Amino acid sequence: MAEFIEERQPLHPDYPLPDVDDPVMRPFWDGAREGRLVQQREVATGIVHWPPKPMYWKGGGRLEWFAASGRGTVYTWVVGHEPFLPAFRHLLPLILVVVELAEGPRLVGHMVRCRPEEMRFGLPVRVVFKRLTERVVLPVWEPER
Repeated sequence: MAEFIEERQPLHPDYPLPDVDDPVMRPFWDGAREGRLVQQREVATGIVHWPPKPMYWKGGGRLEWFAASGRGTVYTWVVGHEPFLPAFRHLLPLILVVVELAEGPRLVGHMVRCRPEEMRFGLPVRVVFKRLTERVVLPVWEPER
């Protein structure tokens, strides 16, 4: 079952929010709102695409969205100690990660419930969902425990 975490303080007015209505990315954001990490793959080959392609790619009918496992490993990371935007000051130190999903693609995100000294290459992680607004839910990562 999906786990949701709530932002503890009001969202900063300058917090950059994704366009959840973008037609290519809409299934991804709809899935996140439902607590599902969804990915796109080719029907015939099973090749997973990230970033996703428009559904009309190569004539249409070749792509489908599916629920990914929500598990992966840390491919690389960096710890931010200075906010690159004022909206992120409360998140410091901010652990930004590239997670290699069990299904293959690599996604950029950030860690929660983790201290910088716990980080290592290959760290097993799982997705949790951080609700920023009623419509915007971010997939974020925590160590697999």
